[in-house]
Amino acid sequence: MHAPRRFKKAFMAQLLLSLRAAGQASKSMGLRERRDAVRLSSDVAMALASSARARPSAARSTAWARALVARHAAEQRNEALLRRIMGGAGYEMAAAAAAAARVRKEARSRRIVRRSRRVCSAAAAGRKRRSLLQLAAGSGGGSRCSAMVAASRMVKARLQVLRSLVPGGEAMRGLSLLTETLDYVVCLKTQVELLQCLCKGSRSQLG
Repeated sequence: MHAPRRFKKAFMAQLLLSLRAAGQASKSMGLRERRDAVRLSSDVAMALASSARARPSAARSTAWARALVARHAAEQRNEALLRRIMGGAGYEMAAAAAAAARVRKEARSRRIVRRSRRVCSAAAAGRKRRSLLQLAAGSGGGSRCSAMVAASRMVKARLQVLRSLVPGGEAMRGLSLLTETLDYVVCLKTQVELLQCLCKGSRSQLG
């Protein structure tokens, strides 16, 4: 699970540009603010490099990259640095995406509330129906049914964990979630490797 060398080069070039912009903006920052600026710069560089890589291939999705930039753009304190890194037009697009994501999240929350109410109202009837089916199927059938229900719940729980880890994962389903997760993990691994290379280079120059 390795990123292509061409992507690493594009990522490094974008990372250096982003870190240079962060360095210019961090002169009046404290230690914690500088740490956050480095994290923001590396995340945006990763997202921009991934999006640039995806353009020639329509089959490759970069939903996580757009969601990651939109997540940073949603915080007002990041505006100045994002404008330095992405330019005015790029930042406006990211801010618009962040606003749209907020609207979708609110609508999704309302749907979840409505669905929860329906589930609660039907819970008693569902329990009674399952009890009758288990009695009709016998003890062996009941145990198989319980095992299938437990396995289904486990899969749903693990998918929910993935959705919470991948930017924009709340809106992803099935195969697209797994594809985006794999791509995101590869890019994160590359991000760590490049930052480690930069740290080693800085230490060698200081030493």
